Amino acid sequence: MHSVLRPAWLSMLTAGAMLSTPLAFAQTPWQAAHPNRAQVIQRADRLDHRIDHARFVGEIPPWRAQALHRQVMRVRWQQQAVAQRHDGGLPRAQWLALNRREAAISREIAQ
Repeated sequence: MHSVLRPAWLSMLTAGAMLSTPLAFAQTPWQAAHPNRAQVIQRADRLDHRIDHARFVGEIPPWRAQALHRQVMRVRWQQQAVAQRHDGGLPRAQWLALNRREAAISREIAQ
């Protein structure tokens, strides 16, 4: 009888783990309320990481890495300033403008 219950128990455990996995990746309440801002901030974090990696492997010189980090910081400041004027949110036009700036920085890292 013990061997009959074991496969059922394992399948229930596996199903429970699979169902709870999306909860681990669920957005925080802040990210759910401000998805555009969260996306800009996450992309800026990734850009900073890419800049550091490119400098570490020697793809870009230190002075260029510093300039790129300053550009990323300006994007962060701009999104924060716009969000303060719009009750914590980021309107679509400003979100698109910041995305274009981040895309330009990304292209500069890849050169």
